[in-house]
Amino acid sequence: MIMPLMWCCYVAQYLDKTLINYAAVMGLYEDANITKADFSNLAWIFYVSYLAFEFPHGYGMQRFPTAKYLGIMVVCWGAIVTVTAACHSYAGLITTRVLLGCFESAVAPSLMLITTMWYKKNEQPPRTGIWYLGTGTGTIIGSLLSYAFQHVNSASLYSWQILFLVVGLLTICIGITVTLIFPDNPMTSRLSHQEKIWAIERLRENQTGIENKHFKSNQVAECFMDPQTWLLSLITISSSVPNGAVSSFQATLIKGFGYDSKQTALLQIPGGACSVVSILIATYLAGKFDQRGLNVVTLLIPGILGGALMAFLPEDNKAGKLIGNYLTNCIGASLPLMYSWVGANYAGHTKKVTMNAILLISFCLGNIIGPLTFRAEDAPEYIPAKITII
Repeated sequence: MIMPLMWCCYVAQYLDKTLINYAAVMGLYEDANITKADFSNLAWIFYVSYLAFEFPHGYGMQRFPTAKYLGIMVVCWGAIVTVTAACHSYAGLITTRVLLGCFESAVAPSLMLITTMWYKKNEQPPRTGIWYLGTGTGTIIGSLLSYAFQHVNSASLYSWQILFLVVGLLTICIGITVTLIFPDNPMTSRLSHQEKIWAIERLRENQTGIENKHFKSNQVAECFMDPQTWLLSLITISSSVPNGAVSSFQATLIKGFGYDSKQTALLQIPGGACSVVSILIATYLAGKFDQRGLNVVTLLIPGILGGALMAFLPEDNKAGKLIGNYLTNCIGASLPLMYSWVGANYAGHTKKVTMNAILLISFCLGNIIGPLTFRAEDAPEYIPAKITII
């Protein structure tokens, strides 16, 4: 049950934070009376609170059982998504986006820690890739739900409100399940005594430890003084800028190519498929050949090509622009490699928690920059934003 539940958590996390992407073409602008500038703010403000809570969550995971902590956070952000269905104004929407970022920022570091507790170094990239598939599968699920709910007519709720309500309730169910049945570590699992010993013994070669609830300040200092920390941080920031742009504005970009709202929903599915395929290939190769850096560089190439196609092809070349949009989804596959890089190279529980927080803060910075490149005066083509992706 470990991998399926980790995947469910990441699907919920990615789907919930990108629901505004689908809502943008389902009438959110008109129903909540917001402008394009307001929408851009809704996209990046999420990552500000996400960033602000990385270190508090790191401390919380150090002090409390990791799986229980994760489950409670999933329930909390599921409740926020559900409440978003009742929002009718910019003020309400931006409040829920801030709160959503506060709770969702716990999921990636939690899953990174859990992965290192159960799997050997060479097993970590493909296992990280499996739960990180939640990005691509979340896109596919969100697109299908958006298309379906656009056909629902209700006198009391708009279609985008129904989308938030249903997805929020499903997220709460996932959080409750994680809290009740997910083991915090091998020693507290339902394995037999002999199986627990074997689960821990097989990780001896990692030389990174499993779990320690004592906060060690010397490991924090060691993490900050390690040059590798800041190189990984810089790579994560630069590769996250396109992710921030595409995850919140993919529907807006595709609709800008000349498609209607229902077509836009379905045309996002291939982007999710590109993400799934690139993650599977990259994490498999990283695990097989123990080579993460080369894979990260390789994944940036289709992203650069995709940004160029969107920015420089003629306006009437819809197919080429769509292909470019899909190719930018490959960049996101570099992040699970960064996650597993930390799990493999950082020894000591406090040091891993600290580096996880730094990596996620770097991820947030890139995702804050991405939406800010989408300015109202550049609509509907958003050429400067597409050039930024390159």
